[in-house]
Amino acid sequence: MVGVPRKCLEAKARILAGKGEWAPFIDILTLLIFGGVLFPNVDGLVDLAAIYAFLAYHDHKESPVVAILADLYDTFD
Repeated sequence: MVGVPRKCLEAKARILAGKGEWAPFIDILTLLIFGGVLFPNVDGLVDLAAIYAFLAYHDHKESPVVAILADLYDTFD
């Protein structure tokens, strides 16, 4: 499974909050929510499906529903 360890993202979020850099903090927090709530495939890891859904939402304001449905299809297949 390819992804980013959740602990690394949480540590980076704490550093950014301590510095008062709120825009990147909110982006990391959103990515953690996507990884933990929408795509809880692997404990302790934010996988590529969550990262792709976050980027589609963040960069293009696309709905994450398509990515969620694709992930569910892969799970049931």
